[in-house]
Amino acid sequence: MNSRYVTAIDIGTSKLAAIVGEKTSTGIKIIGYSEAPIPANGVRRSEIMNPKNVISVIKTTMQKVLEQVHSLPDTEHYSVRDVFVNISGQSLRCCTENLRRNRQDPDSMISTEEVASMLNEMYLTKVDPSENIMYVVPQYYNVDEFIDVGDPVGMIGKEISGDYRLFVGGAGTVKKCGQTISMSGLSTRKLILSPVAAASALLTEDEKELGAVLIDIGAGTTDVLIFQGNIIRHAAVIPFAGNSISEDVSQVCGVSLRNAELMKIQHGSCVSEYAPENKIISIRDKNSIPVKDVPFKLLFQAIEARTCEILATVRRIVEESGYKDRIRSGAVITGGTAGLNHIQILARSILGMDVRIGLPDSNTVIGNSAEEVFRPEASVAVGLVIKGFEYEETLPESARQSTATPQPEENATLFGAPAPEETAGHGETSHSNSGQKPPKPPKQPKKPFSERIKGLFDSTDDDA
Repeated sequence: MNSRYVTAIDIGTSKLAAIVGEKTSTGIKIIGYSEAPIPANGVRRSEIMNPKNVISVIKTTMQKVLEQVHSLPDTEHYSVRDVFVNISGQSLRCCTENLRRNRQDPDSMISTEEVASMLNEMYLTKVDPSENIMYVVPQYYNVDEFIDVGDPVGMIGKEISGDYRLFVGGAGTVKKCGQTISMSGLSTRKLILSPVAAASALLTEDEKELGAVLIDIGAGTTDVLIFQGNIIRHAAVIPFAGNSISEDVSQVCGVSLRNAELMKIQHGSCVSEYAPENKIISIRDKNSIPVKDVPFKLLFQAIEARTCEILATVRRIVEESGYKDRIRSGAVITGGTAGLNHIQILARSILGMDVRIGLPDSNTVIGNSAEEVFRPEASVAVGLVIKGFEYEETLPESARQSTATPQPEENATLFGAPAPEETAGHGETSHSNSGQKPPKPPKQPKKPFSERIKGLFDSTDDDA
């Protein structure tokens, strides 16, 4: 494999996706995509719990992706060793740190290497032994009397200081993810935060500049990311999402979890006042005999209650971040739960800002890509490919992906203290077998599931 292609694996709570992107003269084209459900207890709230259950899905989806790629012209020799992988988890937190240096030669210009070494030093910041620094993002620099400088390279001064946002996660989460990929016969090229990947696939340049909130409501967790002034300002993970909604429906309506999920997808809404009066959902057994009648009103109320809780928590996160009044582009909702009926209406009401549903489109990847990627559920997977190509472009030619020199898993990690030879860019670090310093990186539809399950339920008027 060479830098013309990027392969990635998106590990979610309920599903896993494998994806292959190709860099063409007109943009990134997704030439392979496959997803499959993860067996129960494989992943819990975005953290791998049972590697065995995840490994089997990785192998299945990767095999299907390779079959898709090999069916294309001039790709019969394509193979995969290194993959980009997402990382998240309910333990993710943010903190702010400052670094100040007195410069040895105050009359010299500040260099890219000097700024990069400060960034590398932030990865050495002391955290709890059970944690890892997953991502570091410079917020601004001060050079003598000049404050709030975005890029200090080329300036002259006696003292330079920088404010940084540190994204800290569980060390166990990182370790188990790496082990799972390795036991699948693959090597981790780089670990990328899930919300960072999703943002690269969804947010426009205007939204990043003016300020936007990305809300990725998956199955196990809700990831929140705040962009403002073209900089990532804050991130958080809410430990409940789509699965929690289904569990509430199951309890409130007295149905199995499977039927609760199907009811939510096919008939559900986030706004209870939209429930049709005197109508029920009739659940039937395998012999088409009615076994349970559930009023639409009851279903809508169960969904609305938990969705309100999720969105209210997002609002609190935004308020506590200190950027509420600086978000001028509104919110972007993505992930599997973004397909809930009327979620935009409810989100506008609770968040008090404009809301749109985010999904990869032809502005992100070229239009003749695999059709399955043009859905909210594929946002992280597509973002991993985009970030993968960005990462490869920061490396010298000798360090880029190649089937002849696959990278060992232990030399491809985002976390912990960077090695001395690393040059970090915009908070991301990764080891390279070349030993060379990479240059500074540049600034930064498939048939709906509801139709596929149509017919499992009958909606009937309640005559009672």
